[in-house]
Amino acid sequence: MAALGTFATCLLASVGGNSSLVAFPQQPNYPSLVEPYNLDLLRTPAAIVFPKDTSQVAAAVKCAVDAGIKVQAKSGGHSYGNYGSPTDGLSINLENLQHFSVDPNTWITSFGPGNRLGRVTELQYNNGGRHTPHGSTFTVGLGGHATVGGAGAASRQLGLLIDYLEEVEVVLANSSVVRASKTQHTDLFFAIRGAGSSVGIVTDFVIRTEPAPPSTISYTYIWTGTDPAARARVFLSWQSLLASGTLPRNTGFDLVVTPSSIIVSGAYFGSQAEFEALNILSHFSGTAPQITQITPYTNFYEFAAAASARTIASGTAQPSHFYAKSLVFKQQTLIPDGVAHAAFQYLNTTINGTDLYALTFNGLGGAVADVAPSDTAFVHRDTLFFAFSFGRTAGALTDTTIQFLNGLSDVLMSGHPNAYYGQYAGNVDPREPKAEAWAAYYGNNLQRLKTVKAQVDPHDVFHNLQSVQPGY
Repeated sequence: MAALGTFATCLLASVGGNSSLVAFPQQPNYPSLVEPYNLDLLRTPAAIVFPKDTSQVAAAVKCAVDAGIKVQAKSGGHSYGNYGSPTDGLSINLENLQHFSVDPNTWITSFGPGNRLGRVTELQYNNGGRHTPHGSTFTVGLGGHATVGGAGAASRQLGLLIDYLEEVEVVLANSSVVRASKTQHTDLFFAIRGAGSSVGIVTDFVIRTEPAPPSTISYTYIWTGTDPAARARVFLSWQSLLASGTLPRNTGFDLVVTPSSIIVSGAYFGSQAEFEALNILSHFSGTAPQITQITPYTNFYEFAAAASARTIASGTAQPSHFYAKSLVFKQQTLIPDGVAHAAFQYLNTTINGTDLYALTFNGLGGAVADVAPSDTAFVHRDTLFFAFSFGRTAGALTDTTIQFLNGLSDVLMSGHPNAYYGQYAGNVDPREPKAEAWAAYYGNNLQRLKTVKAQVDPHDVFHNLQSVQPGY
């Protein structure tokens, strides 16, 4: 490895000599600049650089390559494994790349990766009344979200955020800059849409948009109580309706389990009369919810902002000590009745070691499945729902919480012991062995990803604990 002094000098030159755009561990404020999201997995990069444009990103990558230092980009910093801050690597913080433009003829937008989802939503809506499907937390960065999948409230109707990428500008490991799309650098474009952190740094996203819905209904039904049988009945009713194929695509449909409640909620993109005609509660057997909230929004941005505020208020979108897991469920791996009852019994009787836990089921299907699994690195196109489990602790994570969530996943998968259960690469489990994580995140697309990696990053410059490795 080259001397750190040489690397530091090169990095400073990469940003035009502006010392405010580089940082090193010896600085007193360095920990605050690293900004870890998972406080249980603290990492110390060899340096952080805050480039202002694509050329500076490319120059910083070259500095790292010449010094034998690995690289990862950071956008919003919500990585569950803090992958944007690699220990002994270079963290390229993209917060200054916040450019935006819109073509008023096509309503195609161009965004820098440093934009957060809140700004993306606001700018698209205020420039033509447009939107794209993406997650509901406004503080999440576009750079990571748009290169891993990007599911959200409108995904059943429109698909994933990666499905709306028309073109991307990418800095490669050799510090060259290319444009990738369905007509140029097509293999790279495939890889960017689901495994972007393994193959390059996107510095410009060209995103197709749709007209924002003229009216949106936000709905919430809450069942309180801890009886495992009653809770299982609510879940099984939810799963049955989602699996039936009768739920309109313009209906978001999620379920959240907390220690004392079950919450069924989502967005309906249409009128209140149309939503009420769905009569969603008629599909739920047993006890009626104790709380029902139906809120109409005529301004799409107000709806999106309210959804983001609820997510942040839940305490699962803030930096903390936590552990999280994800699972992909399909029609062929629906959770059997007996397993659902066992899962809620497990939640009631197993010591969890948390001060907050949640099990979230995000309903998908619909437009997500309209894209072939081989079209994008995101392979789980036949997903019926994601299951995300999350356990937060007041201090350092203990084995109790890790075992609690791992055991919960084991129970949820026990109905089909020989089936393939994928995972969502946007919710990484850094404690999972690399080979198992690759198989879970990318399935049948893994070999193609290894080939693309070998072509564009043969020396594994863009590296994290679970990044795809080059191979043929």
